[in-house]
Amino acid sequence: MKIRTRFTLLFGIIVSVILFFFSFSIYYISDNYRQNDFHARLQDRGTARLKLLLAETDNAHMPSNDQVFENSFHSINNESLVIYKSNKTLLYRDVNAPLPPAVALDATKPDKPFICSYAQNECIGFIYPYKGENYVVFSSGFDKHGMSYIANLKQTLLIRGLILLLVIFLCGWLYVGRLLKPISDIVQQASRITYKNMSQRLKNGNTNDEIGQLTSTFNKMLERLEISFNIQKRFVSNASHELRNPLTAINGQIDVALMKDREVQEYKHVLQNISKDIKNLRTLTNNLLELANNDETLIQHFEDIRIDEVLWNIQADMARQSPDRTVRIEFDKILESDKYLTCKGDIKLLETAFINIIDNACKFSDNKTVDIKITTDKSNIILFFTDKGIGIPKSFLNHIFEPFYRGSNVIGIQGNGIGLSLVRRIIKLHGGKIFVKSELHEGTIFEVVLPNLSRF
Repeated sequence: MKIRTRFTLLFGIIVSVILFFFSFSIYYISDNYRQNDFHARLQDRGTARLKLLLAETDNAHMPSNDQVFENSFHSINNESLVIYKSNKTLLYRDVNAPLPPAVALDATKPDKPFICSYAQNECIGFIYPYKGENYVVFSSGFDKHGMSYIANLKQTLLIRGLILLLVIFLCGWLYVGRLLKPISDIVQQASRITYKNMSQRLKNGNTNDEIGQLTSTFNKMLERLEISFNIQKRFVSNASHELRNPLTAINGQIDVALMKDREVQEYKHVLQNISKDIKNLRTLTNNLLELANNDETLIQHFEDIRIDEVLWNIQADMARQSPDRTVRIEFDKILESDKYLTCKGDIKLLETAFINIIDNACKFSDNKTVDIKITTDKSNIILFFTDKGIGIPKSFLNHIFEPFYRGSNVIGIQGNGIGLSLVRRIIKLHGGKIFVKSELHEGTIFEVVLPNLSRF
């Protein structure tokens, strides 16, 4: 069931229930008023006839039923009157007037009239004092005018109610359709957006209401999707290019080497170049696989890690493998507990992230030196990686974490532009953040913030 139909039904049902109770209240109040008014008329009619009867009796003339009726001043259909004395003896009874039930005499009190109905007639019994004598009067009749009014009211409420229900459902259908029209427009516009026109946005007429906020949110999501899609396209393009280059180089060197017989030294030189290209290709492939790994799978292998120990091990390995590079580590302050330097994580991933930062710092610095400063606050480990290298242009700072993105000032320096993208993913996976500050020709500072275990 569509939202429009569901909302129309809901709106119609709610208004119908309200209309039903409103109509029922009108009918009930009107019928109750009719009954009270008719009972008052019966009582007035009975009192008047009782006074007339007793007045003529005092004159020693017992009036007939027709005479009493002729002296009446109000006409009531099927009117009948029965009068008892206080000793329960019958004083007067209209012709064909039905006698009240046996319990009526006992049930009639001075302050509580007895009310009953039989057939179409309504009856009221009451006590009327006259010259020291209490008379029990039962006056009955048929309220033709009142019942006709109530029947007409009932018919009017029923017919008008059905008409109103149709009008309500029709108005509800039109109103809900108008209300949902902006959503229908959003659906139609969104259905026309594909990967070929990701730059297209939804039209937003009013940003103050909920529909406008939904449209704005959807446009922001489209903007993020467009950025991600463009990054993915650039990633695929660059990855294909980076994978093709070493393969092309390897194939070219092999073809050249096979063109003629060569000296052993020349073959060794070719094999060394091929080995170097293969290592670069392997590094690139490993980095791509790391980027493709599932975060949830990696988090399952997290354990307690001392960050300073990771950095000391990297410094030792760097000194053995690349003695021309210098890694200096210093602490900002003396720490009270190991928990301030311990975090939850995967040691191999953190080593990969730190090595990439250190490798970039040394690779783009003439002195091949990086200074690492370790400090903490109440809940975080903060690492500063500082170099005195060529720096990063400000226009490139917002893009350095994108896969395969390389600045114009690093052309000719070996690299594939995937390292920092991998670094940010690893740091984010560990619940941390990474920031960068750089001045062209002065150096770069990478700030890495990781949550520690001090709060546990």
